[in-house]
Amino acid sequence: MNTIDLVVEKIVNGGYGFARYDNKIYMIEHAYPGEFVRINVKNNKKDVYFAEVIEYLEKSPYRNRPICPHFQECGGCQMLDLEYNEQLKIKKDIVKEQIRRIGKLNDELVLDVFESDDIIGYRSKMEFAFSYNKGNIKIGLKKRNSNEIVDIKKCLIAPKEFNSTISETRKIFEALNLKIYNPKTKKGEFKHLVLRKSFSKNELMSIFITKTEYISNYKNFKSLIKEKIKSDSIIHVMNGSDSVVLRGPYKTLKGEGVIKEEFDGFEYQIPPTAFFQNNYNVTKKVLNEFVKIIKEEKISGTLLDLYSGVGLFSIYLAPLFKHVTGVENNVISVKAAHSNANINNIKNTSFVKADVKEFISQYDKKVDLLIVDPPRNGIDKEVLNKILQLKPKNIFYLSCDPTTLSRDLNILNEVYRIEFIRPFDMFPNTFHIENFAFLKLNIDN
Repeated sequence: MNTIDLVVEKIVNGGYGFARYDNKIYMIEHAYPGEFVRINVKNNKKDVYFAEVIEYLEKSPYRNRPICPHFQECGGCQMLDLEYNEQLKIKKDIVKEQIRRIGKLNDELVLDVFESDDIIGYRSKMEFAFSYNKGNIKIGLKKRNSNEIVDIKKCLIAPKEFNSTISETRKIFEALNLKIYNPKTKKGEFKHLVLRKSFSKNELMSIFITKTEYISNYKNFKSLIKEKIKSDSIIHVMNGSDSVVLRGPYKTLKGEGVIKEEFDGFEYQIPPTAFFQNNYNVTKKVLNEFVKIIKEEKISGTLLDLYSGVGLFSIYLAPLFKHVTGVENNVISVKAAHSNANINNIKNTSFVKADVKEFISQYDKKVDLLIVDPPRNGIDKEVLNKILQLKPKNIFYLSCDPTTLSRDLNILNEVYRIEFIRPFDMFPNTFHIENFAFLKLNIDN
């Protein structure tokens, strides 16, 4: 075994400890800034070497004892044993570095992180995978950089109800000898268990995902889960895709088949396969920040909300605008957005089922505020170019990936002044960080 002793300089996007030694760069799992570690290199890509710690010669003073038995092997969170204030500092540094290095922008635009009120049990949705281990059924999360499943007895970032649901599910599956899907052989039935919780309504939803509609021993499965699993809704999703966990047609086995969440009097119904923000109290902070900026900057008129999902931003902000248009490609989310507007008696919104690129290529109306909340890979180049032509007066860009955000801000910076970038800690104990960038059109454009 080739071991090297080195000092970790910082944490970089991806959650790795970063170190340099002998003109080589090392990315080290579970290593924090200032730590002196003995490492073993696992693999490399060109001049970047990926390594694991085999001994901590000097630990960070901010490193506490891990409080989860799965922490070292599970990929669910990366900073669980680090003091929370130190996590926030590291996350701000990660964003600043991406803004500086990829965005070629002044990193002083990055403000302090808005923290999460809860750092344990905060997740409103989690995706657990099924697999076998010597004949026993495993339900859990993937190991870091691996498809191997860690059998989870108790996950600390999950609400406690999720842990008891996993435990009951394991018992049911073993009692009925249900068939687990194997992605290599493409044989078997059950793929994932997705759990959702409403924090404002204290509702639970359990979603069982299978390869096809067929479930052997279906009658017993259905009666046992309805009897043993404490959920307001139980859903069966049929998903033929191995690349996306939560999609496909579904049947409601118990309950209403939606989960409801409320923010400041606005109620949202969220279908099983629709996207929704994953941390209730931080989402509330994002909404409040949006309203604060709109009022301070006296923004009104028309709002265009791209990647609008079930209408979270469109509906919440509708009272502040003459008209709001939401654009979303997912048909289930668009239907939910229409019904959410009705539930809240909002009359000045219209939701369009369309691919954002196709929709915006035909769009030519004046926009006072553009909200973009794209997937992790950011805004498509053609969409960015069209935004530069449309010249909305203000842009709120919400992003879950500081790298693609930095890339896109570098392009938007041609005609926009970036007022600030505010990180929100949507995912405590992980390296992930949500960011809100506020942009104003330059006056001479």
